[in-house]
Amino acid sequence: MSATKVSKGNTLLSFLGSLGAILIFVLILFVAYLPNRPEPVNTQVSLDRQAKADEARAAGLQKLNGYEVINAQAGTARIPIAEAMKLTVSAYQSK
Repeated sequence: MSATKVSKGNTLLSFLGSLGAILIFVLILFVAYLPNRPEPVNTQVSLDRQAKADEARAAGLQKLNGYEVINAQAGTARIPIAEAMKLTVSAYQSK
């Protein structure tokens, strides 16, 4: 039996052929499919969800960073986190 030798030329041609086939496939995909993609069916639902999430985030930030009286008779109020941390630290340091 004779052993066959693979030449560098054959290996290079095989590699270039494989690379060319992949590039042609990508080109066909880009030309035929990607520009003609339909808009997703649930676009409006996605936009509505994003708007609701933005509103919820804004309300949460307002609660975290704003002042609000919870119960005036009991003397409870909601204050910003940074202010609460300063008051807590000063209360522990004074003890």
